Amino acid sequence: MSLYEQSWWKRIFAGKNKPRKTDAGSDITAIKEFLQDLQQEIPLLNRELEQLEELEKERSVASEGVLQVNLETQGKFFDKIFERYEFFENDTSINGIRLQRLGKHFLEHAKKAGLVDLVHLKKKDHRWKFNW
Repeated sequence: MSLYEQSWWKRIFAGKNKPRKTDAGSDITAIKEFLQDLQQEIPLLNRELEQLEELEKERSVASEGVLQVNLETQGKFFDKIFERYEFFENDTSINGIRLQRLGKHFLEHAKKAGLVDLVHLKKKDHRWKFNW
């Protein structure tokens, strides 16, 4: 008997590839919370970008001694912006996956309810292929 057919092997690794149940309510709540947080995050990110823009304008006319201080300050702003943007991008990706999972869940329910034409139509739509 090969290794993967052994009963102890199956107990250890059984269920590792089972599809996770979709909890539509919690996924929708998480997406809504993300969008509410986004309303607070965007003004902060805009403020830092405006300050960076101002520093960039100053850099173009700065003398050599001031130029180094300006660039160091810009570096600090870039650090802040990159950190905020990284969090923003990660959260957006996670919520995109949630939304895709909700869409697939919807298509399963629609198919079970006999809405085969609707499912077929949605699967033709490029947005419903979830390649974004």
